[in-house]
Amino acid sequence: MNRASALCLVDHHCTCMLYAFLQPYHVGIINTQMQLRKVIDNWIDFGKRLCDHKYGYAPNVKLKGHVNATFPYIQSPLDYILPELIKNAMRATAESNLDNPMNAPDVSITIANNDTDFIIKIGDRGGGIPHQNFGKVFQYHFTTSGSCTDERVTRGLFGEMMNADQQGPGGGPMHGFGFGLPTSKAYAEYLGGTLTLQSMQGMGTDVYLRLRHIDGKVESFRI
Repeated sequence: MNRASALCLVDHHCTCMLYAFLQPYHVGIINTQMQLRKVIDNWIDFGKRLCDHKYGYAPNVKLKGHVNATFPYIQSPLDYILPELIKNAMRATAESNLDNPMNAPDVSITIANNDTDFIIKIGDRGGGIPHQNFGKVFQYHFTTSGSCTDERVTRGLFGEMMNADQQGPGGGPMHGFGFGLPTSKAYAEYLGGTLTLQSMQGMGTDVYLRLRHIDGKVESFRI
């Protein structure tokens, strides 16, 4: 948490000093009129491009709820958390529907906004998290990368050769080496919120990101 605080303060100071006139509706790193839908849509497009590159198609994403919610917030943590959660949902959906990709179920994203906090629920019907893995998903270094052995995903030996230069902390575009979820959870908790999930094995997974507003109406996090 101390490292997150330091990075937040440095980023805020540098943004105030160097980019004060280049970013409208910003005070340092605070976007005073953040449109949550635009932020989510940006990362949906990003996830679709990666998914299409990896699997040859990308599942549809439905966004619903309080889609017009606009409020001040620090966008940079969302720009880390959201792509991780969206990629996970798309990957689960794609890998569980390789035989019938055109009829793959939608990934569902729901926004709920109120005076105290806002919640983003990302749901997929990608088969759920196996019982033996459920308690490990927030552990650093735990990864399911490589768990799918279908050659339509791995592309066999040729695919392994093509992906050889992507080994390392990134571990390829759609999944990595066990840092995404635990780091996202740490960010959420630093911001005074929570990142939780519920999984129905054989059906799918719902992830809930709950973060408190910073508009001063209720107590929020302190750097």
